[in-house]
Amino acid sequence: MKVIEEFFEEFFPHLHPMLVHFPIALFVTALILEISAVLFKKENLHKSALTIFTIGTLMTPFVVQSGLWQAEDLHLDHPLLDQHRQFAYLTMWGSLIALTGVIVLKNTFAKYARIFFLASLLVIVGLVALTADRGGDMVFEYGVGVEK
Repeated sequence: MKVIEEFFEEFFPHLHPMLVHFPIALFVTALILEISAVLFKKENLHKSALTIFTIGTLMTPFVVQSGLWQAEDLHLDHPLLDQHRQFAYLTMWGSLIALTGVIVLKNTFAKYARIFFLASLLVIVGLVALTADRGGDMVFEYGVGVEK
């Protein structure tokens, strides 16, 4: 694992800010598509929302790991970072659990899968907003990662 970390530090020192915006956009887009699918009763919108949510979910472990590497590399220790990290973990594990739950429900209790998916999206997007807010505060209020 150390070799991988050193590779990314050498060639992609700003990996976390490069990656983090994708799951944010993907989760928000999935929520908008799923709400549209419910309102307009369009199965294709639901399938698109689920696909986009899956991609965002599968990206979260890489985004979280890149943030951990960056915090370690910058020797950060701040209560705001702790909040950011905790919300990031909740987002990652929440989305992984939600995706698993949707798959299980689709195969066992299909009529509840859509309700569970929409509720999960609302929670995940809320967690993403909290995580992004703390990350933005670290950058814009404290200049974390900003080269002087």
